[in-house]
Amino acid sequence: MSPRCPKCGHTNSVDASVCARCATALAHVCANCGFASPSHFKFCGNCGVKLDAAPARLPAPDRRVRAAAPMPDALAQKISSVGKQIEGERRNITILFSDLSGFTAISEKLDPEQVYELVDGTLKAFTDEIYKHEGTIDKVLGDGIMALFGAPIAHEDDPARAIRAALGMQAALKRINADLEPRWGISLRVRIGLHTGIVVVGSIGSDLRMEYTALGDTVNVASRLQSVAEPGTILVSRAVYEPTQPLFEFRELGSIRVKNRVAPVEIYEVTAPRAIAGRVRGIPGLSAPMVGREAEFAQVRRAVDDLVTQQRGRIALITGNAGIGKSRLTSELKGYLADKWATVLEGACLAYGQSAYGVFLQILKALFGIAEDDPEEIAREKVEQITQDLLPPGEALSLVPYLEHLLSIRILEKELATRIRHLVPPQLQQQTFVAIRELLNALARGKPLVLILEDAHWIDNISLDLLEFLLGSVENVPLLIYCNSRPDEGAAVGRLQMLGNEMYAAHFLHLPLAPLSRADSVALIDLLLAIHELPETLRHLIPQRAEGNPFYLEEMIRMSIDRGIIRPGAAHWEMTPGADLDNLQVPTTLQGLIMTRVDHLNEDARRVLQCASVIGRDFASRLLENVVEDARNVQDVVQELDEHQLISCISRNGDAHYRFNHILIQETVYNSLLVRRREFLHHKIAASIETLFKDRLDEHIEELAFHYARSQDLDRALPYAIGAGKHAAERFANAQALQHYQRAAEFLTKTHPTAQQKIDTYTGLGSVQNFAGDYASATTSYLIALEVVRAAGKSTETAHASAEMMRCIGRVGERRGDYAEALRWLENALKEIESDPNTRSVEHIRIYNDIGWVHYRLGEFDQAFEWAMRTLQVVEGTEHFNEMASVYNRLVALFRRKGDWERASAYAEKGLRLRERIGDLHGVSQSYNNMGTMEWEQGDWNNARVHLERSLDIKQKIGDIEGIARLNSNLCELYREMGEYARAVQVGTRALAIAEKIKQKNIICVALLNLAHIEILQSAFDPAAAYLTRCLAIATEMGSKERIAEAQWLLAEAYLGQDQLDLARQTADQALTLATEIRRNLIKCQVLRTLARIAQRQNDRAAATAYLEQSIAGLSAAKNQFELAKSQYHLGLLHRAAGRDADARALLERALSTFTQLGARVDSANAHAALAHLTPPTGNPL
Repeated sequence: MSPRCPKCGHTNSVDASVCARCATALAHVCANCGFASPSHFKFCGNCGVKLDAAPARLPAPDRRVRAAAPMPDALAQKISSVGKQIEGERRNITILFSDLSGFTAISEKLDPEQVYELVDGTLKAFTDEIYKHEGTIDKVLGDGIMALFGAPIAHEDDPARAIRAALGMQAALKRINADLEPRWGISLRVRIGLHTGIVVVGSIGSDLRMEYTALGDTVNVASRLQSVAEPGTILVSRAVYEPTQPLFEFRELGSIRVKNRVAPVEIYEVTAPRAIAGRVRGIPGLSAPMVGREAEFAQVRRAVDDLVTQQRGRIALITGNAGIGKSRLTSELKGYLADKWATVLEGACLAYGQSAYGVFLQILKALFGIAEDDPEEIAREKVEQITQDLLPPGEALSLVPYLEHLLSIRILEKELATRIRHLVPPQLQQQTFVAIRELLNALARGKPLVLILEDAHWIDNISLDLLEFLLGSVENVPLLIYCNSRPDEGAAVGRLQMLGNEMYAAHFLHLPLAPLSRADSVALIDLLLAIHELPETLRHLIPQRAEGNPFYLEEMIRMSIDRGIIRPGAAHWEMTPGADLDNLQVPTTLQGLIMTRVDHLNEDARRVLQCASVIGRDFASRLLENVVEDARNVQDVVQELDEHQLISCISRNGDAHYRFNHILIQETVYNSLLVRRREFLHHKIAASIETLFKDRLDEHIEELAFHYARSQDLDRALPYAIGAGKHAAERFANAQALQHYQRAAEFLTKTHPTAQQKIDTYTGLGSVQNFAGDYASATTSYLIALEVVRAAGKSTETAHASAEMMRCIGRVGERRGDYAEALRWLENALKEIESDPNTRSVEHIRIYNDIGWVHYRLGEFDQAFEWAMRTLQVVEGTEHFNEMASVYNRLVALFRRKGDWERASAYAEKGLRLRERIGDLHGVSQSYNNMGTMEWEQGDWNNARVHLERSLDIKQKIGDIEGIARLNSNLCELYREMGEYARAVQVGTRALAIAEKIKQKNIICVALLNLAHIEILQSAFDPAAAYLTRCLAIATEMGSKERIAEAQWLLAEAYLGQDQLDLARQTADQALTLATEIRRNLIKCQVLRTLARIAQRQNDRAAATAYLEQSIAGLSAAKNQFELAKSQYHLGLLHRAAGRDADARALLERALSTFTQLGARVDSANAHAALAHLTPPTGNPL
């Protein structure tokens, strides 16, 4: 039997004669009678039983002083190291008294030996809880304990530690009762009382017990609270309640009287820890009003006020280096919003394991209230319910599938699932963007919305694209998009600044944060500590080292607290008497400062913090508990880390989620770990994710790829890296997809991959590279995949796989303009599967369609038509909807070229219905645009207008900015020809503004040409010339001969209107030469008409007639009714001037008929007026 020290309770080795901890002489206690024999006795000196024998019978329990349970070595070492340093000091300590109840019932059912074992085990469990929180046992009296927190070892949170220990004692007793109640029908309860007061510390003996003298009635109050507590409750005095109120829930119980105390004692019952702890370091503590950021915060407040009072959206970008105060400004914003009628949704961008839509997935899950452990059916219900609450039923139904797909929730409705499946990644991305925007806009219309994006410098590319897509909403709904970011990392800052300044200047707020001034730094120290006599050493050193970085400054203060240089006083912080400031060593870097604080944590807290740092800046409680090894209750440790302000709870929605208070804390702790330890933890985290979220692994695929890769278990990382690449590519997150596939390709060389893994990696990589325009790399990737497929041997399956690889290589050739190479690969691909009788396979369909497209690009329209029809024959009747829509679109172009408008319109209508069926809004918009353009060309302007306006509506809905500019430009031209000049100017100006924002030079030129044309038609020649001069400069810079020719033609018209005939003729000649060179028949015919008018003004009627006859011939061949009618009109005017009224009438009536049929109101009026000036015809009017 191992001897236990009678003084300190340490369990020693069997052969020890003195205690290994306190050097007290040991006795061997007889297990049978309890007699203490000298250590060299082999038999009991009282009953003669062998000292290592099993006990015959234990004595009955009594209420005498028991030996305390063994103290943990780490705690004993801390107490020993304090030694005489604290002797004679006044210390604020919290005293805990506990007493077990329920022994009467127990004694009736158990024998004394069982009672003794039960009480002994219970008290050991209690003392373990006390030691865990670094309290010490003063006495164990029968079934009661008196414990001290705050001496010999002091902490700034000793009252909180005492409460946690008390709650831990209750939890331990609950576990004991879980065994007692079913077996015996009995249970124990514990009464606990806590009070904080002053003691004078005496000596610490060899048994590590501290002598002390209590001042006043400190002990009596704690004892009295325990005695009045109901069994199973914890009562505390106000002295304990006040500093811990932010951390625990309490019930106020009034007051009690204590013997020899005049004033009553207010008492509170502890009921539970708070769900989200408040800050405990106020003043006194560590909090202060924001300093040095008053001007910036005033601007943020104004943005919020505009949001709420004026329903005006804003974009706020806060930039600054790490620790400069971005998070504090954000915290102040959230505090300010607490009093406003607004919804706040926030997410943090991650530096590691970037996943597509990462920050927006956090925001959406917060909006829908989806917890990590929610079953799929619950998550689905939440998405559908919230969406239906915010949007009209039909709109909600159309958006839900895209939201569910993004959140990796299976879509149950078959038709909706089919719709998603047949969208290619760009289309799916567009629809997903629209769904998120419509959802957030609806939320903002109901109540102003604030989106907070932390650490935007780490935003993933597709989230950045989505953010850009959402920016336009600030013009329409009360939405504040608030981003904070480091200034020189990532692409987000530059892109947001450019977009904000150039496209949303009226809504954009950029606040770069500078370091605090020295005066502000000193003011912040004074506010944090409230020490009136702070030594100059600290007052000078802290601001000097901090260099205006408030996070560094606060960390220095916390380090001073941890080292005992500053301590909590009765009302505020105070200098510790005798603190050695002359030899104070302060780390020179922020990282060093953080590690100094971490090093002062206890072993369990350090271990938990390290594990959390490997998970990432944000971590779930359940995952952390699964990863941590050999630590006491993880939740208790997490709470301690929260109190040390290293982490904070950000959500208790289901599984609690925490976040490191600053990314630098997470990075510093992570980098302090040995590589081997990091790898071990990464592996354990990945394995834990697989276990905890086995039914929803798709949501964690990027994390799994990241953690297994960091663990160097590349065989496990490979399938997740491939899956992450596919996941990103499906969401059109091409930058992320490229990273994942490249990583997978690297893993292939270091693992034992299957052939399918190689094929999936290089096929995926080639697809992303092709889309990015890296054609050489794409070809190489596809060739590697082809080689792997061929190595698998010959079969129908491998033949189709080979054909697909060849087709992909052919597509790369087509995209880079090498049409001969493209055809060679496509024809070889077709040969690969020509023996397969199933010619309706997707590979056949795609190869046929692509061969036809290459012929079209070569201008070989007959061959293109032949392959398109061949494709049509095999694709119709299948479910290959994208291929079907593609061939419809190509047939529209081919039939238009043939002048077969009826069949072109029929296929355009088919393409439209198919795009509507699969929910491809971008395709629907393009179909309407194609139909409108065809109708315009055919002279059906009314239907053209309807379809173009419908196309514009969809472009606006899906946020296709360039498409909106193009449609506005097209409509400007149509409205101009219809004579609706005011409306034409409105949409033309809009097209120009949008094109300028997105720097689309071609659309800028077209918009300038349209606006100039309208000015000329209204005889405003100077403004027209200004538009055209600008257009010429841009077109020359672009090298666009077509736009130059158009600008020269209209400039000639402007000079003609200003009677500058020579300049007009010179400019028109230049335009004619260029239009002829580039074979632009329409421009050539328009210029000929202008030259005719110049010749007429110069009295060269013959030349004028020749020019107009050339123009009419060219336009007749092109079947351009409107321009033909205009040339006919001008030739009619020329004949009228020559007195050839009959010829004039015939031409003018023909022109009038066309203008009237088309709906060209101004031109119709002009033709009517010209006819009215002719001599009436002679002869019989019948």
